[in-house]
Amino acid sequence: MIIFIFSTVYTANAQKVLNEYETKWVLEAKSQLMTALSDIDMSDSERLKIVQKSAITLKEYGQASIWPAGDIPLQKFMDAQFQQCKDEIVEMSAWSLNLEHKTLDQKMKLINTMQIEVIENQVQLLIPGSTPVQLTSDAISTVFGINIVSGVSGGKSQDAKDLVIRFKELAKSKKLVTHLNVLIENHQNSLQLINNDRNLLKKKVLLWKKAYVNAYSGVFTMKGYEGAILAQERESPRVQSNSIEGTWKFGYKETGYFYLTFKPNGEFVFEDKMNDGDTETGKYSVQGNIVKLVGPTGECGKTEGLYPFVINGDDLQFKKIEDECLSRKYTLNHLWERK
Repeated sequence: MIIFIFSTVYTANAQKVLNEYETKWVLEAKSQLMTALSDIDMSDSERLKIVQKSAITLKEYGQASIWPAGDIPLQKFMDAQFQQCKDEIVEMSAWSLNLEHKTLDQKMKLINTMQIEVIENQVQLLIPGSTPVQLTSDAISTVFGINIVSGVSGGKSQDAKDLVIRFKELAKSKKLVTHLNVLIENHQNSLQLINNDRNLLKKKVLLWKKAYVNAYSGVFTMKGYEGAILAQERESPRVQSNSIEGTWKFGYKETGYFYLTFKPNGEFVFEDKMNDGDTETGKYSVQGNIVKLVGPTGECGKTEGLYPFVINGDDLQFKKIEDECLSRKYTLNHLWERK
């Protein structure tokens, strides 16, 4: 009888293990919260609903608060945009000053060394030894009079050639520096707008955090669920449709493929089977729908890249890429298919 009583007490005090459905609800609450704190396209009303709902679910099922310490992913992403815009203003100012003191022949040689990459509705300009400058199709159209539309009127290659021709025409008429200065002024206006958005976001984050804290403290943990732990997976882990984990490929049967594998341990592996290249590795972490990449060491060193991503079924696409490592940026700018 005594043994039976001791056994009963031990069982009653054992830590609660959530069942399969409860675990699913908790994981969804965590995932949705991080998406709400990182998705730049989500409306504020939807974001607030998710923040409050996630807090309530976590508290009810005995889970600790998971509001990020420091800046949320949205703030980090906007800070990266602000810094990139600042760097581009400095770079374009240096270009303008440099071109102003060069002869026409020297200007032509400099234009010929430029690398131009058309990515969707944006254009990347790179002069060897300089920081890349990213311009929108609207800026190109307004300042240089070139209509950049990917895949139309000859495609990306022709768009790049047309822009080079336009640069040379402006150089001959001694108007290139003037146009670059207009571009710099546009970037300065953009910088101010980004900074205004950053300041507004800080105020919104305070409101979202307050709503989260109030929702979390405003409900009770269900009896017996204090400090509950998640159910262990009894089957082999299976990659969910909204998870970046797993192997993705880009390419064609005729040319071969690139393979990109995101491992559960935070390591990613890039295999170049298209060009018989090397296999390289790096590190990654995910917050909501933003993945941060570091590496591969050989190509990008310790340069970090922030990549908002969207998974639609078996397709993975990176959006509005912020990355100073051009080789990584250009490689990932494709539609990837789950292997």
